[in-house]
Amino acid sequence: MAAAPQAAAAFAGPVRHLYVHVPFCAARCDYCDFDAQAVGAAGPAEPAVAALFDAYTVAVAAEWELEWPAHDVRRLETLYLGGGTPALLGPDRLERLVARFAPRLTAHAEVTVETNPDEADEAFAVWAADRGVRVSLGVQSFLPRLRAALGRRPAADPAAAARRLRAAGVRDVSIDLIHGIPGQSAADLDVELAAIDELAPDHVSWYELSAAEGTPLARRLGSTASRSSAQRSGAQARLPDDDERAATYRRIVRDLERRGYCWYEVSNFARPGRRARHNVAYWRARPYLGLGPGAVSTVGRRRWRNAPDIGAYVAALTGVAPERDARSRLPPRHFEALDGQTLARERLLLAARCGLAVPLAGLSAAVDPAAIAPLAQAGLLSLHSDTIRVTRKGRYVANEVCVRLFRA
Repeated sequence: MAAAPQAAAAFAGPVRHLYVHVPFCAARCDYCDFDAQAVGAAGPAEPAVAALFDAYTVAVAAEWELEWPAHDVRRLETLYLGGGTPALLGPDRLERLVARFAPRLTAHAEVTVETNPDEADEAFAVWAADRGVRVSLGVQSFLPRLRAALGRRPAADPAAAARRLRAAGVRDVSIDLIHGIPGQSAADLDVELAAIDELAPDHVSWYELSAAEGTPLARRLGSTASRSSAQRSGAQARLPDDDERAATYRRIVRDLERRGYCWYEVSNFARPGRRARHNVAYWRARPYLGLGPGAVSTVGRRRWRNAPDIGAYVAALTGVAPERDARSRLPPRHFEALDGQTLARERLLLAARCGLAVPLAGLSAAVDPAAIAPLAQAGLLSLHSDTIRVTRKGRYVANEVCVRLFRA
């Protein structure tokens, strides 16, 4: 049997991965707690929105010109435009952004752009195909009733969008789905899986819904006490309980694997050769740069996050006097120093999501040695050649395994 791949030292080495945060959506979903601004259905057709998009595009290019020399970025293996809904920018702005990074992209770099079904129009599909872009399509559910439960546009047609991308010649299509939606049944999962059979995406990300505090979904579901009361009366939708979520998750893994998808991360499945290389870089704790309002970067022992204020971001990068020092033009951001224990914990958490082996010697600052044997006896951990790995069984509860491993 081949040895399990090992996670490299956390965030060490040259920067070869770039994320660009595009903080615009037509409308916010009820479960969303990301840094994103709703611009309305008119989008760039509204002159003020078009001007904002143009200013944002110029600011991202300016941030890149300051950052790549500072971190000696010589080659980019992956570029990911996420959000938000990057496709809202339109093909022309997207092309200007990608062209800005092109001199640093390797010949076989993976370039991914996220879109919602309504924004995956013919113009976007043709541009993505011509550029060789990997498209991540935010489906969440193929059922209008469940999209409405998430506060998404029920009239959108995700299947038609996927077909449009394929017809234009997009070779690599990924779809995002959500499970654990209030009211979602086993029969509903049958519908989602049938759509996967029909559309044959190259990659599937299937995430469990969480009701983040402060979101419309969390407010609708109410407090734990009110949910319990509502469940008894049948008056209010609820999130599935732990047993229901576990059963659904196991079914998703089983049924996607039967369809030829490799379960290579807790929420991600790919056909052979179609793993998301950018996300794999995150999970293997590779250093990366993030551009845009709210974007995060991690290089070596430093992490920083741009303030999510779009106006402050644009003003810092495009509205400064030219005589100021270049680095002083960077947007407002928060810095964090990563100590040995933090790096070790993150390395283990990320590796656990993919079943990667991690040398025990690099985890001494984070792991309680007394916790290892019980977890190994339960089949949740594997020990081999001075490495530790979360097993397939353990991957279903990867976060819980890591919490039990960590020192108090």
